[in-house]
Amino acid sequence: MNISTKTAAVASLVFCTATAAFAQDTLPQTLFANVHVFDGVNEARIENASVLVEGNLIKEVSTETIDAPGTTVVDGGGRTLMPGLIDAHVHMAITEPVADLRDNFDWMYWGAVSTIEAEKMLLRGFTSVRDAGGPAMGLQKAIDRGKAIGPRIYPSGPVISQTSGHGEHRHYTEPHPNFEGASPSFFNQHVEFLADGVPEVLRATREALRLGASQIKVMAGGGVSSSVDPLHTVQFLPEELEAAVKAAADWDTYVLVHVYNDESILRSIEAGVQSIDHAQLMTEVSAQAIKDADVWVVPFFSLLGLDAETVSKALGPLAAPKFLEVQGGARNQMRLLKEFGIEKVAFSTDIIGDPAALTKQNDEFKYRLEQWSSYEVLMQATSKAGELLALSGKLNPYPEGPLGVIAKGAYADILLVDGNPVEDALIMTDYENNFDLIMKNGVIYKNTLE
Repeated sequence: MNISTKTAAVASLVFCTATAAFAQDTLPQTLFANVHVFDGVNEARIENASVLVEGNLIKEVSTETIDAPGTTVVDGGGRTLMPGLIDAHVHMAITEPVADLRDNFDWMYWGAVSTIEAEKMLLRGFTSVRDAGGPAMGLQKAIDRGKAIGPRIYPSGPVISQTSGHGEHRHYTEPHPNFEGASPSFFNQHVEFLADGVPEVLRATREALRLGASQIKVMAGGGVSSSVDPLHTVQFLPEELEAAVKAAADWDTYVLVHVYNDESILRSIEAGVQSIDHAQLMTEVSAQAIKDADVWVVPFFSLLGLDAETVSKALGPLAAPKFLEVQGGARNQMRLLKEFGIEKVAFSTDIIGDPAALTKQNDEFKYRLEQWSSYEVLMQATSKAGELLALSGKLNPYPEGPLGVIAKGAYADILLVDGNPVEDALIMTDYENNFDLIMKNGVIYKNTLE
């Protein structure tokens, strides 16, 4: 081979290598054309717009023609393009009755069933969720690594409960997992930690962080699904709650609490808690405290769709009265949140223990419309919930862009909805017929337009 031939060969090799490198660096693009954009923030849709997605982020939103040759084009046909939905209080691993999961199934069953339900949740339009307790870290990793399909998960890890608190699911004669000689079960190790006193609360909080929690979940008041804690109880002493808050803050994240009554809400706020979850038994006293402290409220209202007979049959004589009491406070809670002008309200459903009930996740929109406008409810399920997720600070598992908005640099989590949900959010309940395209992280998982 002469010099000129060698030179040409080297040049060809360099060109091919550079071309291959360029091809690898070039991210796939999808152009949504002929859409009306609800950006998650503004009530007025951006009419006759186009949205360009590059890789897993939104590159451009414009009412002008976007020049992107070679791009995959999706003609929205005048549909509403909006952010993927966010459910701020779910339990991805608790998809069967708690007693069955605790006593009758092993951890592989948990994993298999939760993977199936995760894909169904994504196909209901929920592209991100905040898991409020349970072994969701493994599922999160499987989804993030492309081994499973589902929403992006902000995991809390095992909930932290006092002994005799809402995180208590031991049999009556079962020894305390923290007592000498006792052997913690899978349930105690991955679903709930029992902690009493500041040292144990600190240890439990730090252990949840070690496991990969993006925020901390603490049981600060009585609940329905546990049998040993009446609704009126206030759980954890002020110094115990403060310990969890401070330990979480040292990791640049926050604490969310399970609470219902005023006393629990007030104690949690005074301790520095940032997210008050449920709170259906709140009164004007805690409504004012929430307003003054400027903290988040994460209620759920799908419980309004259950009648007393159904509840009694499903929950039995111990839990049913507690459920009905919580249900009785829900509409008053909605009224208070609206009257006090509390804006930091996020969308959540907290449906656990029943795959059939999970199919009703989108019905939450229907009940919130009793008090809020369609636009307000949509914000709660998009941009506002996205703001709440971002409180996890440096522990945010998805730091590349904001969630819950359609904007340049935001994650490409997108729904194409047949109709205008800003005017009528009730159409969000029929996700099978009205959600024509679902994209998460730049990947299309449902497309009925083809």
